[in-house]
Amino acid sequence: MYHRVQTTPGNPEYERARLLMTREANAAIAGAFDGGARAVLVNDSHGDFRNMPPDLLDPRAQVMQGRPRPLGMMAGLDQDIDAVCLVGYHSRASGRGILAQTINSFAFARLEINGLELGEAGLYGALAGEYGVPVVMGSGDDVFIAENHALFPQTRFVEIKRATGQNSGISLSPAQACAAIQKTVAAALRDHAAQPLRFDAPFEIRM
Repeated sequence: MYHRVQTTPGNPEYERARLLMTREANAAIAGAFDGGARAVLVNDSHGDFRNMPPDLLDPRAQVMQGRPRPLGMMAGLDQDIDAVCLVGYHSRASGRGILAQTINSFAFARLEINGLELGEAGLYGALAGEYGVPVVMGSGDDVFIAENHALFPQTRFVEIKRATGQNSGISLSPAQACAAIQKTVAAALRDHAAQPLRFDAPFEIRM
C-alpha cells in the first residue's frame, strides 16, 4: 500500500488492499507451519483491527479481530506464544518510509524509551519481550528494516518495497512478496536464535 485511501474502509482501493494483506498473512501462516509451528494466531492489527476476511485466511490458523482488546497489536501474548512475526509493518513517525507513522497518523511525531527512538515494531517488540517472546521475522519497506535491524539483530527481515517517498515506492509483485514471506517465516522458525527485546527499568518515556 502507498496511500492512506488504501488503508481506509469504504472504497474499492481498501477492498483490494485488504485482500493483498490477507494473502501475505496466509503466506506467513504457511511458512510457520512449514517451519514446524503447531498452531498460529493471526492478530489483525490495522485501523479498527477487523480488516482481513476470516473466511479467506488459511483455516489452520486462528484469527483475533476487533477492538479494544488487551495488549492491542500484541494481543494473545498471554496464550503460550513462542515467537512473533511482524508482517506488513511500516517505519516510524517522521521517518521517510511509505506511510510512516507510529500508532496512528495524528498521535505521535516521535516516541522514545530510555533515549531510543522507536516505531511500532520496537514498541510492540518490547511488549513481546516482557512476555519472553522474541520477534523472529519482519516484513516491510527498506526504511522499516533499516530502522529496526540493530534493534532485532537476529531477526530475519523481508524487503517487500523500497520507499521513494511517503506515498511512493518500488514493490515486489504480490506473488513474489508472498513467496518471500513464506520462505523467510519458515527459515526463521526452523533456525531462529532471536532473543526477546528488553529495556532496563526504570523506563524513561518521552512522547
